[in-house]
Amino acid sequence: MIGKFSKRIFVGSCILLVLTLAACANATATTGNGTTQTPVPTRPSEVSTNPTFARSTPTPIHLATSTPVTSTPVSRSGNGPMVILTPTPVPGGGMNSQLIKLQDRTLAILSVNKQQGNDANSTAVSLVMTMQNTGNTSIPNQVGYYQLVGSEGDMFGFQSSATASFFGTIAPHAARSGTIVFQVPTAAISGLRLLFRSELAVETVFVPLNIG
Repeated sequence: MIGKFSKRIFVGSCILLVLTLAACANATATTGNGTTQTPVPTRPSEVSTNPTFARSTPTPIHLATSTPVTSTPVSRSGNGPMVILTPTPVPGGGMNSQLIKLQDRTLAILSVNKQQGNDANSTAVSLVMTMQNTGNTSIPNQVGYYQLVGSEGDMFGFQSSATASFFGTIAPHAARSGTIVFQVPTAAISGLRLLFRSELAVETVFVPLNIG
């Protein structure tokens, strides 16, 4: 009995010795040149409880600077209406007569008068005129060439009467004379102008009227 127990103790001691030697062999590693290195135990990665975030500075983007564009005025064909600022009286004519020389014709306003119109709120404005052709070709002279314009820009083209022979084709160096009577609201009499607009746009003219 004692012999069996002693044998077990001996076998257990041998097993313990083998395990101890194996542990020592694992704890000590020998390099190829005979130098013994002791392994450094690895430590688990540490996680910071207060992490710092790296901030990247954005690269500025340079936008192309736009150059202001200056609009260029658009030139229009033809000329705007001529405005008579200083009337030229007809030689030997009255105080309210005017002589308007154009490209191929001359308009002479011999007199401008007013009288009671067709109703209580209107005034009849009569213009005695002569149109002379100063060119070498025939020119037309039509009813629609003549209108009155108020100081506020109102147009008055209603002609209650006109000399029929004043209108028509005028031969070179010839002339036609006649009278046109316009019906105009009495309130618009002040500042009236004659708008003469022929078939030639460059001969459009505003003529201020001195109504007698």
